[in-house]
Amino acid sequence: MADLNQNHLRMGFAVLLLLGPAITVSTSAQPRPSLAPAQIVNQMVDAETAAREKRQHFLYKREERSVRTKGHLWDELVVETTEGRMRRLVAVDGKPLSSSEQAAEDKRITYLVNHPADFRREAQGRKDDQARMADLLRELPKLFLLQAAGSDGDCTRITFAPNPQFQEASFQDRVVHAMSGVLLIHTTDKRLCGIDAHLDHVVEFGFGLLGKVSDQSHFSIMRREVSPGEWKTTKIRVHVDGSILLMKSVSRDEDSSHFGFQLLPRDLTLPQAAALVRSTTF
Repeated sequence: MADLNQNHLRMGFAVLLLLGPAITVSTSAQPRPSLAPAQIVNQMVDAETAAREKRQHFLYKREERSVRTKGHLWDELVVETTEGRMRRLVAVDGKPLSSSEQAAEDKRITYLVNHPADFRREAQGRKDDQARMADLLRELPKLFLLQAAGSDGDCTRITFAPNPQFQEASFQDRVVHAMSGVLLIHTTDKRLCGIDAHLDHVVEFGFGLLGKVSDQSHFSIMRREVSPGEWKTTKIRVHVDGSILLMKSVSRDEDSSHFGFQLLPRDLTLPQAAALVRSTTF
């Protein structure tokens, strides 16, 4: 954890990214919850942990503009399986793929079906992130000062700010500890509704000689229940601006929306996922 590569930075922000800028929330003058903010957060962590153990799989549509898409707007179909997510690109900047582009997508999907180890390797990074996020979520009450701040619809608002008593032990800690924002937790289900977080100040490493992360960095996510007991992320906005060792950029931008969720069998195989993502119309 002593080196700050792009994945570590990503996970620094992932303190809450199971949970990722600009959730629009309204403040209502409602009574404060009877439980302490830390208790509410702990209940949310327990609820999310239990849900991960029995989560279902879905087919859904994804619109994304990011570094991955090189700034273009991609429309994709996504099919979830136990081994990972099978994607199919459908349109770029609102235009359907040409016949040659469709053939290239089919070739890529066929390759993944025939080389499941590569498919699993591609998905492993996300699984590792989820495992680390689960550990980080449990540390929230230690990392931050939490305060109840009314409600937004069915969700309790909890603001968070760096806890000055927390002892930073890594670059990741330093980035995380510079954050503040708002956490939204469903009042009855104790599920995460969303988060809006930003860096309070520039984070420097080695007095800026080794690198820094801009105070313009921020992220947010929004989540909702798409099936009884099943909550999914519906909106992600991320902007990370920084560099390491004067040269290597750790910038990351993503603005994506997920919608049209359809429940799938839990035992869906990779060939079945490929067939489904090919046959489903956007």
